[in-house]
Amino acid sequence: MKPAYLFIAAIAAAGGWLAAILLWHPASDSLKTSAVGARRILLYQSPMHPWVKSDQPGKCTVCGMDLVPIYEGDRSFEQAGGDIVILPEGSATVAGVQTARVQKQPLVRALRIAGMIGEDESRHGVICAPVEGRIDGLALNHDGQQITRRQPLATMFSRTLLAAAMEYRNALAAGGTALEEARLALERYGLVWEQIKGIPERQSDDKYFGILAPLSGTIVKSYIAEGQYVREGDKLFEIADFTKMWFHFAASESELPFLRVGQIVSLHSPTLPGETLKARIAFISPNLDAENRSSKVRVVLENPERRIKNNSYAEGVVEIDSPEVVSIPRSAVLWSGRIPRVYVEKAAGAYQQREVKLG
Repeated sequence: MKPAYLFIAAIAAAGGWLAAILLWHPASDSLKTSAVGARRILLYQSPMHPWVKSDQPGKCTVCGMDLVPIYEGDRSFEQAGGDIVILPEGSATVAGVQTARVQKQPLVRALRIAGMIGEDESRHGVICAPVEGRIDGLALNHDGQQITRRQPLATMFSRTLLAAAMEYRNALAAGGTALEEARLALERYGLVWEQIKGIPERQSDDKYFGILAPLSGTIVKSYIAEGQYVREGDKLFEIADFTKMWFHFAASESELPFLRVGQIVSLHSPTLPGETLKARIAFISPNLDAENRSSKVRVVLENPERRIKNNSYAEGVVEIDSPEVVSIPRSAVLWSGRIPRVYVEKAAGAYQQREVKLG
């Protein structure tokens, strides 16, 4: 079977003529004719927009050029037959007409998405008071500050810690199992080994202990002030790790069958103008929202330099692969009302209009 070809009108003013291209009537025997010598005029058409036809001389409704006659005996017209468009020799190049083969091939569907970028919730931490006491000094005093593990956060006066330190001193002198119990008690109160082994060298008037960060991250919430009394378990700071970020978007029921874990997502955020963030889908929630009938999809973004801002907006596309199907270029499809149509190349310079059903 001879492969079918479509022609695609790639004229810069394409948007202007889409509404007019199908207003012409197909050639028929009822058209008026006139003789030029021995040749009969079948119809008139625009040299620049050949889909504009008329049975009378006139102007092109798109560009205003004079319609040119198509004569009986035109070779392209005779080979094509029926409801056709004739392109005079050379006009295809001028009009920017292209053809594409109808064939089976995989399609790439771009699913447009929008959502918010937030912290990796699995890396969110809370630093609590390990023991009751009074906060007498703060090394960090506002949100947004970066901290690293074992960094000093605050100094605390605690009678419980002073008593535990004294027991440890005594256990060092006595030896035996009491020493291990005293060490474990200090660890439960939040002291690290470097602090514990320095207890014997502490001055008698040193009544303060440092609270060290148990993890690295960014302070997103501070709950304390200097001079504040806290109880064991009270929140001191909330910490987020922004080296990895989560982008969430909602996928509707009709979109979910096309999504899978591992698909690449391309994102753009106003906080990073001109940049494209590429990452993969990491999780698709199995639970649908009862109100909007959508499911949350999560994309994990690497952010080692912390350039992606927390709670920033982003939008982008997911490239969705599909099985091989019979396909044509999107630009080849023209619409007359709700009916999609294409032009099939029947012969050199001659194109026949066809209605198509789109998938």
